[in-house]
Amino acid sequence: MEFSFNINTFLKDEITLIDRNHDLLRYSYTRHPKEKSQREELIELINKLGTNSAQAQGLNVPVTSAEQLLLSEQRCYILKDENCARSNGAVIGFLKVGFKKLYFINPDSQQVEVTPLSVLDFYVNETRQRQGHGYRLFSYMMEKEKVTPGSLAIDRPSEKMLGFYKKRFNLSAPITQPNNFVVFRDFFSSYVPTTSKQWPDNLRRGPIRLKAVSKPLTVEKETFFTSTPTQPLKTKTSPPPICNPTATQPAASNSAPCIDFSLPLIYN
Repeated sequence: MEFSFNINTFLKDEITLIDRNHDLLRYSYTRHPKEKSQREELIELINKLGTNSAQAQGLNVPVTSAEQLLLSEQRCYILKDENCARSNGAVIGFLKVGFKKLYFINPDSQQVEVTPLSVLDFYVNETRQRQGHGYRLFSYMMEKEKVTPGSLAIDRPSEKMLGFYKKRFNLSAPITQPNNFVVFRDFFSSYVPTTSKQWPDNLRRGPIRLKAVSKPLTVEKETFFTSTPTQPLKTKTSPPPICNPTATQPAASNSAPCIDFSLPLIYN
């Protein structure tokens, strides 16, 4: 895939990693005009790759764009031929990966929650296919990410992609998940020891952790008595008041009689 500009000025290596931390992709108000021009060219290149990949897969909307790379932790590996197109270079293909939080059904028919490194987009120019370029992209990515082919989840793979896995990695019998991701049987027994520079040491991503999703707990409601009790409640009665003989006695009432302690007590 050729462009009207020299891609070798910002794609320095044969395979270049582009993510949101790339110097050109990050926006800055203090850039030199030459860097601004290169940034625009890089954005145009990434968007063109996403459009061509969508057309090759029969998708209505591209799944790869410069804006997506800026707003996520997805990583794009771009393979180039630096000596093509009058030394301007040409893009052979690209591979985009990223971590996704997913729910899978394991071989024991249990629903598990995983966060694997996933293949999100993969494209090799039609004129460069069947020449080993796709395998070079995958090999480079797996070496950098420290993963194996069986530990990767694939988003909506085409028949060509499944054939590529069978030919290059001897992986067949794909397991299609309800969310349209595809894994192989080795996935549930493998680990993905990836790390991220943005995370502290104690929060670095480790191996895939399978967490069984259990049925939510149901709490029974407490039963409260709303009806009137059958027997009346007993109330504590206060002792009768002490009378003062000098005080004026109130009129007779239904209250409890008072006891006059000034009178002598007579015992029978």
